[in-house]
Amino acid sequence: MFTQAYTPEQSAFGKLENGRDVVILYIKEFKEKIRDINQAGLSSFTYHWFATENQDSYVLQVVYTDDHHIAIRFNTQHFKLISQLIEPKDVILTATPISELMENAQNNSYNFLEFNDVLTFSIISFEVPSAEYQN
Repeated sequence: MFTQAYTPEQSAFGKLENGRDVVILYIKEFKEKIRDINQAGLSSFTYHWFATENQDSYVLQVVYTDDHHIAIRFNTQHFKLISQLIEPKDVILTATPISELMENAQNNSYNFLEFNDVLTFSIISFEVPSAEYQN
């Protein structure tokens, strides 16, 4: 069985208050998944990288302990984004457009982004992927 994977529409890079590097990904299709995972109070997860059958894309699959999972597809136009994950980074997954978050910060004279529903992942790094999805 294949996992449905979605691609980031927007991305950003920055530093957290604790000085750690962060990658922010906006994927609108995850709005309900983010809400479900947060409402269930899930925090323990594992992640795996996979190559698609044609080896033209990579998928980051995150699986929570109760079998909730998400999959992010990185196509060739996202390979620069993957290069940011060679070194471990924190990842924030949001269903709110980053452009909207930036506009809100500018309108309120904030030097930070104010998030609502998000998923956060600590110390994610790109690994040489296998050729198949797992479910």
